Amino acid sequence: MHSVIICSETDDASQNVARHLLKRAPWTQCSDGPAQWTYGNLQLLVIKDRFIKQEALIRELNADVIIFSSRHESEKQKGPVFTAHFTGDINGSQHMSPTLARAAPRALKLVVKRLQQLSDIKVLVEVTHHCPCTVNIPSLFVEIGSSKFDWTNDALGDIMAQAILSLDSLPLKLKCVTAVGFGGPHYAQRHTDILFSSEICYGHMFATYQLERLSPAIVQEAFEKSQAKFAYFDRKKMGAEGDRLRLLVLNLGYEVLRKNDIENHGDVSWEQYLRIRRVLRRYGVTFDGVSIQVSASLRDSLAAHAMSLDYFEFKHLELNPAIIKLACAVDIESFKHLIEIEKIVYLERKDGRIVSMFVPAESSSIDVTNALLIGCTEILKKRYEVEYSEQKSKLYISERKFNARLARSLGVAEGPLFAKLAHGEPIRINSKVIKPEYVFTKVKKAFDVASTDKFGQH
Repeated sequence: MHSVIICSETDDASQNVARHLLKRAPWTQCSDGPAQWTYGNLQLLVIKDRFIKQEALIRELNADVIIFSSRHESEKQKGPVFTAHFTGDINGSQHMSPTLARAAPRALKLVVKRLQQLSDIKVLVEVTHHCPCTVNIPSLFVEIGSSKFDWTNDALGDIMAQAILSLDSLPLKLKCVTAVGFGGPHYAQRHTDILFSSEICYGHMFATYQLERLSPAIVQEAFEKSQAKFAYFDRKKMGAEGDRLRLLVLNLGYEVLRKNDIENHGDVSWEQYLRIRRVLRRYGVTFDGVSIQVSASLRDSLAAHAMSLDYFEFKHLELNPAIIKLACAVDIESFKHLIEIEKIVYLERKDGRIVSMFVPAESSSIDVTNALLIGCTEILKKRYEVEYSEQKSKLYISERKFNARLARSLGVAEGPLFAKLAHGEPIRINSKVIKPEYVFTKVKKAFDVASTDKFGQH
């Protein structure tokens, strides 16, 4: 991939980086075209004017990615800092409608991660702002901040040059599942943290102060020009616009993921994971407080392309969640082993409780339900007496329970002797021996095998 680095003579930080770019690599001077130097798959262009006035020049470039090397100026963000961001105007003007430049998510991630590796200087991703806005080649700004002292600092200029030069060898072509970011401050710290801690990339991002000005057209454009697959909301900092934007994103056909979803989406591809979410959402499933888990058997089938995603549908597995809950209480590891050998998608709460299960439409939900029922019965037998009536479709579970009323009727006062009996130990009162079986009664409960709760989430 050919990347063009653009530096400006009007920008101190830009000139600092340009000097160190030329020192760091054996560039070849060009005889034609707008670029002045080439090195491998990189081209370097030094312009005399400001970046925001280069829309016409950029249209002449033959490039896959454009990197603008610039200064960053801020009264709030003091001290040396490296920043990166995409460009766009969400307000519009008398002469131009609101528009966004095409983002370069993979390049941004590679550069900021390299900057983080090269020094202990703070690295931040900023939200989308300023022009050039009509750039149709994927582009990004990488900047040195935040004062003239930092812009002209040779060490900072050299670090930035090294990070940019690494794009000549780093795999820009590798796929990177991308999110559009919403919410939070201008310096998108939470988005930056997720960028560093996960495999995802970010395209366009919008701070809380920008959200009320985001029209449906701009949101759609943000996804398209980022080639994004889903949205990430900094939920606690969305303000009053959270519900509107969530509905808008969902109506556009994209998912809204949480940090936990991003970092723990499982061993399925992102395409499969997002498709599963969309299908489950059509069944009325909400993902508040639950995560999607995919069984090993289903993951293997998906990985082997034995199951098509083109017509991927699910059926709710109608096994009574009360039976599942009891089995998990007896031996959750054995129950999860049952799930893993079947083709199942299930919803799990943070405490490990399984609240709903689904099977692909092409699987037999009856066969899977029967297999799980048999497995649950065997697990429950470790603690209870269990009977199954196929005719009534009921599972009868019996257990011996301590009957405090019987114990008191035999003269046992509450206290240490009471507790011993409750734990199955015989006791003596005067010359009289009271055995546990005298004070335990059998309690039998009947459970419908089929779920009476549509998704078992309540």
